[in-house]
Order: sequence, then C-alpha cells, then structure tokens
Amino acid sequence: MNPQDTKLGILGGGQLARMMLTPCMDWDLDVAVLDQQSSVCRPFCADFRQGDFSSPDQVIDLFKDRDVVTLDLEGVSLNGLKGLEEQGVKVAPSSQVIEIIQNKIKQKTFFKDHSIPTSKFEVLEKVTEETPHGFLKMPQGGYDGKGVHSFKGNLTDLPTSFQRNVLWEERVDVATEISVLVVRNAFGQMMSYNSTEMVFDPELNLIAYTLFPSRLDPEKEAQAQELARRVCEGLGCVGVLAVEMFLTKEGEILVNECAPRPHNSGHHTIETCVTSQFENHLRAVLGLPLGSCEQIRHGLTFNLIGVGEGKTIVHGLEELMAKPGVYFHLYGKKDCRVGRKMGHVTVTGRSESECLDLYNELYQKIKITGE
Repeated sequence: MNPQDTKLGILGGGQLARMMLTPCMDWDLDVAVLDQQSSVCRPFCADFRQGDFSSPDQVIDLFKDRDVVTLDLEGVSLNGLKGLEEQGVKVAPSSQVIEIIQNKIKQKTFFKDHSIPTSKFEVLEKVTEETPHGFLKMPQGGYDGKGVHSFKGNLTDLPTSFQRNVLWEERVDVATEISVLVVRNAFGQMMSYNSTEMVFDPELNLIAYTLFPSRLDPEKEAQAQELARRVCEGLGCVGVLAVEMFLTKEGEILVNECAPRPHNSGHHTIETCVTSQFENHLRAVLGLPLGSCEQIRHGLTFNLIGVGEGKTIVHGLEELMAKPGVYFHLYGKKDCRVGRKMGHVTVTGRSESECLDLYNELYQKIKITGE
C-alpha cells in the first residue's frame, strides 16, 4: 500500500506521539493527533484535533474519518475504540488488546491462560492482616509505578484505593529487569529487538538508565525473545509491544507486564538500530513491511527529570552535545515540574563500557529546571 493514501490518527499527543511524527513527516502522511490544547504535538501537527481521548463520543466523532487509528498511551476510551471499529476504522492495536492491557487482572489472567511464566498473583476482595506480604495493584490506571503499593502487613497506612478489589502479586527476588520490544504487522510478520536492561538507582529505587543490549547471557536472551514473541502472538497485537520481564536470582524469567505502543525502554532504537521503534510501529499499523531491528551500536539512555517549577530551562546542553555519539531529546514541555519527564539522552558507543564511561561523565552535568 502507499502510505500517502492512508489517513492516520494518533490518540494521545505526548512525547511518544511526538517522536512518531518524525517518520510521518518523512513519508508525508496525512496524520491527525487528538489531545488537549497543551499537547507537545500541537506545534508539529498540521491536523491537530483538540479533544478528550478518554471520551468515547469525542474519540468516535473526531476520528471517524481516519482509515487507521493508533495510540501513544493505553488510557484511552475503550468504548471509543470499539465504536471506531464498528464504523470500519482499523484500530491498531485493537480494542481487544487494549481491553486486556488496561486491566492488570485481565493481563495477568492472560499470562496464566497462555502458560506465560509470571509471578504468583491473586485477586483480593479485601486486604486483611492475613494477606501475605507482596505488591498490591489497582486493576485500572497506574503508570510509571503509580497504582502500586508495597504491602508489608501494615493496614493502618494502606490507602483506601488499595483496600478492596485489588490484584496481589508475590514479591519476586529480582536480579535484573529487562524489556523486549516486539513489532508485528497485520499480516503476521513479526520481529523483535535485542533486550534492553533497566538499571535502578539502589537509593532512590528509580530507573537510573537503560542499557542496550542487556547483559543477559545468550541462553536467557533466547528465552526472553521467545517469551516476548509468544505474548505478542497470543494477544494478536499489531504495532510495537514492550514486554517487561524479571530475571530472578534463581535464574527464572517471568513476564511482568506489557505496553502495546512504543515504550521508554526503546527510545535508544532511534540511534542504536537500523529502524527505530517509532518507525516500525507506524510500518506495522499501516500494513507495511517491517524494518530491520538489527543493532548497529551499543546505547545507554537516561531520562531528564524536572527539578523545580516554572518555565523550562536546560542547563549543560552545550557540553553534552560537544561529545560525539551523544543525542539529546527534549519533549517540548514548556513548564517544568518536579518529577516530570522532560526529555532523554542517549549515549552510544562501540561497547557497553564506552557508553557507561560517557554516562558517568555527563549525567550530572545536564539538568532541566524551572525558571
């Protein structure tokens, strides 16, 4: 098919949609984005449609003229997606996939039903003193660690939202967290990128950086790749699917959760692989042949998190950009807030150690603050 003949819609106008716009512009696609006025896509999308992607009526009314609709986040109106499909709009990933992913209980049940190894879990009507220590998760919502409560038996400090009708998961002794990005088109063609490792700051318990490729041995890498492809095929997902996994200290690989869209753990693919996750996502949803996922260099990516409040100011950019193999991405968020993802940096090199040396030299020198 000729992509120029297809009208594309993207639900959600955050940084993921913004990074999708680059291949859209390269291909001269007819693309519309639906989001609030403050969307970071607005200045770069000629057909920006202001609306609420959580409203079924607005999703249907504003995107019923599109041939294909995709998304940059899972929290869109499920009924809106179903309504578009009923009107003949191709939704990728489909409403059936989103229905499973939006609900953590359905997602874990899917893993169990498809013999995908995952941590032990249980659906609790009520949390009591007899509830084992572990993690409590709200079935709906939650992003970047939100919607999760580490439960150690203390009911007095348990938020109301975690007291009833929650998912309980066993606490796993994790050695390494990884992500495998799989991409699949409507014709069943499927490819995957080498796994990415999430490295955590032991004091803050936040991701310090992602490392590509991960340091899994070849046997564990093969297992992770096979599991990710099984999940993608079982879901029938079209587009990029990020499959996040744990390697336990006992050497077992467990699938934790999935994201049916381009993912933070794949930002490095813009510079480290033949085809970025953003281009491959568009290839898949438009029914085009997939691009190569081959690795061409090592990479390390770290987020730029806002410090302070006010107008966005970037510090240390000149020194960072003077280094070869270092790439800076600012997401266009004009107002800085504490803890807000403002951008990311990918450092590349011929080896893991070269990337780590660059990271250790640079990561404290670039900051994004409020004026």
